[in-house]
Amino acid sequence: MQPRKAATADVPELIRLRAVALESLGTNPGPADAPWRRIARHWFDERINRRDDCVCLVVGGGPGEPLLACGMAWITYHLPDSRRPDGRRGYLDGIVTDTPAHGRGHARRIVDELVGWLHGAGIHYIQLHTSEAGKPVYEAAGFVPGRYPGMDLITAPPGP
Repeated sequence: MQPRKAATADVPELIRLRAVALESLGTNPGPADAPWRRIARHWFDERINRRDDCVCLVVGGGPGEPLLACGMAWITYHLPDSRRPDGRRGYLDGIVTDTPAHGRGHARRIVDELVGWLHGAGIHYIQLHTSEAGKPVYEAAGFVPGRYPGMDLITAPPGP
């Protein structure tokens, strides 16, 4: 089954698969009415329908059927340098396969098409973050550990 571009009708399933991904990473996605899900509806809609620097691909999801897998790529903007004069890079995110569909190559096909989309946009430096479970998919596609170690800063939102 080949990946296709996501449509507005896929948004509820994209949110469901996001919850699957969160659970697989040890994060409780919360109930069906959790605030993040409402925000995610608008987030996905904007990226599917109103942005040309982002693409979302899905597998499955015919009429009345669940999505089997999904993934996204977008262009990020950084300071120019000698190897990337325009400062653009690609980023892959949200690549998840529903548990019953594991092992069928869906994620790999999505990754290959996302990389192809970025290459078509003239981007040849692509980054991602991965879980241990996802690592073999990305290694098979040619990804290697990053040149620079990552760091995060997480701050608390302001109080009431």
